[in-house]
Amino acid sequence: MTEVAQKQLDHARKPIPFLFNWGIPILVLVSVNIVQGFWPVSIVLWMIIGSFTWMGIGCVINAARCGRLHCYFSGPIFLIGALATFLVGFEFADLGSISVSLISNVTIVLALSTFILEWVWGAYGSKRSPDPLN
Repeated sequence: MTEVAQKQLDHARKPIPFLFNWGIPILVLVSVNIVQGFWPVSIVLWMIIGSFTWMGIGCVINAARCGRLHCYFSGPIFLIGALATFLVGFEFADLGSISVSLISNVTIVLALSTFILEWVWGAYGSKRSPDPLN
């Protein structure tokens, strides 16, 4: 697939699909900071789990559609973050001092760090990596 075709299929490059796939869940995650003292913990946990799952599925679909490099990594990161939030938040797993807040922060930092791959290899992995021997 050519890079032009990949760009046309990339939901991250189109305003409406971007807002639907990532804007809404980001807004929900930001709102968690506002409602966490007023709403039941279970609702706040489901907001975090739902947002991570929503973005993870969006990334996995986008990676399959257009081959966006960071989506191959950020999709699974968000899904693992959702699972970890579920297990720790609802106390199915006891990880000691590891809290839902730490899991959320690590998930977000790891997902954002996948953009570094695109700076090195391009959005669709089309840049050639420099040959260290030449």
